[in-house]
Amino acid sequence: MMGQRLKPLKEILHYLDGKKKIVLMGCGGCATVFHTGGEADLEKMANTLSKEGKEVLAQVKLPSGVFACHIPTSSRYIRKYIDEIRECDAILMMACGSGLQAIREYLEKRFNIFKPIYPAVNSLGFFGGGPTKFAEKCQGCGDCILAYTAGICPLTKCPKGLLNGPCGGVRPDGKCEVDPEEDCVWIKIYERLKKLGELEMLSKIMEPKDWSEMKRPRKLEVELVEDKAMKGGRFED
Repeated sequence: MMGQRLKPLKEILHYLDGKKKIVLMGCGGCATVFHTGGEADLEKMANTLSKEGKEVLAQVKLPSGVFACHIPTSSRYIRKYIDEIRECDAILMMACGSGLQAIREYLEKRFNIFKPIYPAVNSLGFFGGGPTKFAEKCQGCGDCILAYTAGICPLTKCPKGLLNGPCGGVRPDGKCEVDPEEDCVWIKIYERLKKLGELEMLSKIMEPKDWSEMKRPRKLEVELVEDKAMKGGRFED
């Protein structure tokens, strides 16, 4: 999931300065999990903005499981509010940056609607865990090495991103030099490899990472197949 947190209200109001009529958009995916763009979060933001003198024309609420960034499903809800979107002075997006940009492109290409669209959220990266505590798990490097590190990623768990064992600063109690509250990830990798009977993995010298897969922007193309959840619906380009 895309970890995220709401921006400070002061920053949001700065974006909306001079903008009276606002449309709120949320997300039924990651933003719902992190309480930044679920249905209740939109209600709360609408009340807050109303007290600040804004007129909230619409709240585009996406039900649980409908991701703002997945246009084939989210567009079905957005289309219901096209008139309000045309009328508004700005859109406040309560979802990650991926969702914001997907919605912006959809409105421009499909409806020729060009509106200021502002983020209410700071995106933090790929997180896992729950139900209340989450941590960054993946960098999305495009060159996964988890097969060699017992399913634990040193790139995200080690502040130095070391690939061939711990640094010389690991503490006597096995804690990280940079963050004494955290266990050294390479000790955790060693302990799990030992349990798996695969300590020989530590003898493999990792080559420098192939960062070519991080070239931006990255793109994917997948085969379009019928989704039972979309049966009776309509895909949008």
